[in-house]
Amino acid sequence: MRIKLLMIMLLPLLLLECSTLSWEKISWTLLGKKETRLYSEVEKIMLAETTASIDYKFGYDPDLEMDYVYKAGTFTDKEITAKSPAMKKVLLKYSPKEIISFYEKIVQLKDTQIWKMNYSKKKKNWVDSTYIQKYTLAEAEQYLDILEKNVIQIDAAYSEKIEKRKKEIKRMVAYKLLQEIKDKEKKLREERRPSWK
Repeated sequence: MRIKLLMIMLLPLLLLECSTLSWEKISWTLLGKKETRLYSEVEKIMLAETTASIDYKFGYDPDLEMDYVYKAGTFTDKEITAKSPAMKKVLLKYSPKEIISFYEKIVQLKDTQIWKMNYSKKKKNWVDSTYIQKYTLAEAEQYLDILEKNVIQIDAAYSEKIEKRKKEIKRMVAYKLLQEIKDKEKKLREERRPSWK
């Protein structure tokens, strides 16, 4: 009886609080949502605008700890590619420096997916490697291709450095992700170490 009474008393408070917050915010806050650390605040806005311009969306997978972009519907590659000029209009609102920084974050997004896919294959984690290969990587590559073409049109001087920067970013991503794995393994070993040592 006390539990029912307590529920009846708390229900209006919960409903009042929930009306000011969305359910998504409440549930994710309670679950300890992990979020991306890849983008600056300006880049988050750019990501939202550029993905929307070509009917894409974006997200973060907390289990794989990686960002992704994906088609927001059943569009053909041709239909998506035809929307490239709309993305260019969005990008032109920003400075070349902001555009290049954003582009390099998307290169990093793609390289992170490739690295994690290969690492999962090496560890024989076929579920994760197949998921990345079939569902996230192809759409990330298409988004990056459209973005790259627009970046080169906006800043032709950057096109001379683009391949060098891609190689540098790939090395940086591999180093960073390998270091993260080593740090996690070290922390796990320390947690498992008997207290008498």
